[in-house]
Amino acid sequence: MPPPADERFEQVAVKAELEPQLRLYRRLWISSNDLHEAKATIEEILKSNLPYPRRKEPSALLIALTTALVVSYARPFVNSRGQSAVAERTVPGSLLRVLMSRERELHNALVDMRNREVAHSDADVLELSITLFPNGDGGVSRVPRHPLRRIELRALNRMIEKLTDEIERLCDGLRTQLPLNVWL
Repeated sequence: MPPPADERFEQVAVKAELEPQLRLYRRLWISSNDLHEAKATIEEILKSNLPYPRRKEPSALLIALTTALVVSYARPFVNSRGQSAVAERTVPGSLLRVLMSRERELHNALVDMRNREVAHSDADVLELSITLFPNGDGGVSRVPRHPLRRIELRALNRMIEKLTDEIERLCDGLRTQLPLNVWL
């Protein structure tokens, strides 16, 4: 017979002065999961060998995976809504120091894509296409966001590895300050 629930897990109260470290630790843990999801999405796009569109619109699957990738990658760097008593709203900006200038440009482009195209329909960035046909018909359509090329996907994969390594380094330091010195 298993021990009662209160005996299976040792609960340790965190001192009030350690609450900021705990909130940061939780945010880093959540962010690590988000980046893992982004990495898995990149791997799925590359494994599926989905064609990058040259003359026609990208497939719905490639657009959906691109959307999932942008959302999961950008999530740690965008303020979450409301007040959280559990975790910080974003990772510290210092986390991005591990990125080279070109990587930082890609990072900024992805966060901007998330903010302007994926999470919101910003009219300023919508590319509209007007098609006129010889019989007098026509139409206006939105050009979908452009999926990332393979070279960009591989670069993003390397960026995620750098960021997750840095998250692990930060968590190692926080673990020494928090009770039980383990992932919480």
